[in-house]
Amino acid sequence: MVKTLQKKFIAASMLAVTLLLLTLVGAINILNAVSVTRRQGRILEMLCETDAHPELRSGEPDEGRAGTGFHPAGPGFGKAEPGREDSSAWSSGEVPAMNGDRIDRRRDGGGFGLFGRNLSVDNALSARFFAVWFDEQGAVLRTDVSRIFAVDEEEAEETACRMIGTGRKQGTMDGFRFLVRQPQQTGEQTESRAADADSGSSEEYAESVPDTSEETLLVAMDISVDRDGILTVLGISVLIAALCWIAMLWPVRLLARRAIAPTATGIERQKQFVTNAGHELKTPLAIIQANTEALELFNGENKWTRNIKAQTVRLNGLMQNLLTLSRMDETGLHMELIPFPFAGLVREVWETFAASAEARNIAVRLEPGDEGLSVLGNRDSLAQLLSILFDNAVKYTPRGGQILIRTGTGRDQVVFTQSNTLSPQSREDGTLREDPERLFDRFYRADADRSRKKGGYGIGLSAAKAIASANQGSIHAAYEEDRLVFTVVLRAG
Repeated sequence: MVKTLQKKFIAASMLAVTLLLLTLVGAINILNAVSVTRRQGRILEMLCETDAHPELRSGEPDEGRAGTGFHPAGPGFGKAEPGREDSSAWSSGEVPAMNGDRIDRRRDGGGFGLFGRNLSVDNALSARFFAVWFDEQGAVLRTDVSRIFAVDEEEAEETACRMIGTGRKQGTMDGFRFLVRQPQQTGEQTESRAADADSGSSEEYAESVPDTSEETLLVAMDISVDRDGILTVLGISVLIAALCWIAMLWPVRLLARRAIAPTATGIERQKQFVTNAGHELKTPLAIIQANTEALELFNGENKWTRNIKAQTVRLNGLMQNLLTLSRMDETGLHMELIPFPFAGLVREVWETFAASAEARNIAVRLEPGDEGLSVLGNRDSLAQLLSILFDNAVKYTPRGGQILIRTGTGRDQVVFTQSNTLSPQSREDGTLREDPERLFDRFYRADADRSRKKGGYGIGLSAAKAIASANQGSIHAAYEEDRLVFTVVLRAG
């Protein structure tokens, strides 16, 4: 009993730890994934906003800013390759982010949440991406793959066409996250274009700053690095959670002993009391029974002596069952389990109840099973289990009822079934609607028939369940139509 309580305490504590760790791991990884996703979206927005700026689309740095054409891979990568039409701002190496009417080269000025941070232009330019421009009919106008090396122009155009074909403004496909935007020419941009046109020829301006008001821009960013980062965080968090779970197991086991110590002490005292009381009561009960028999020798049998003897037998049976339960609950109880023929034990135990069943006109169908069928268990304790079941069947089967006893085999198991018909009163008072497993509770009585007039105490089936567990088996009860069925599962020998 104490070990069972300790195991349940450990199981409950570790379940709470497991739920806590799963919640932490889940929250961390969800927040990380959301933060990375929002960061990707903001980078794509910055790239699209940057390309929409007319000064930057010219490919030339503003006056007073040295355009170096820098690219992380080395000098010259920011420039268009021969034969490639490239009018994007990214090839110049000078791609600041938008911040209202002014260009802030350090930050995007917006931020994106508690767990994020402001993005600089360097953050945006460090991404691997390609851009494709489409006209109103969906034909490709220009392609920029200067910021990615794993994709050429043909692959970029094919991928971009499939992305556009989905009809979505943003999404993921083939390891890329894309954003589709149609730049609209604002009034300020129109004024800026007019001022620039006044300072120079309109033809030169048209060549340096192409009109994008009718173009659709698609920017696709490689998210494989971010995806690998999310998986890495997930793996690390799971590993740390597993190590924490293992580390918590040992202190929980130590605390379990202290937590159940008061309960264990109470259970031990209760068992000791039952054992001592049982042994102490045996002697006076034996004396009462002997004196009653002596009175009958001298004065003859009467109703008083019969009552005394009946109640003495009842008390003896009660103490026997209480002592059985006490022994079954003892810590470290070990039974010697050996294989033995089960069919012979069933017939042997039933013979002691056959006369009582015949006296009550109860039909019995006995199918003890194959003679070679053996079980692995303790023969004496299993004989007591069968006695409890047969005694209950004879007591609570109505006159003219039926008892069915059958033994079968399962997968490495021996299945013993004993069923008996119930009285009409049991079917009428709602007994069949109750939980049959409650029959194994101590001092529980299911119906009116299970009364003291039948000689029962309400703990016999509790002892039967303890015996089955001690023999590494199980016992269950069920109501089937108008019958009560007990099923005992034991290990095959």
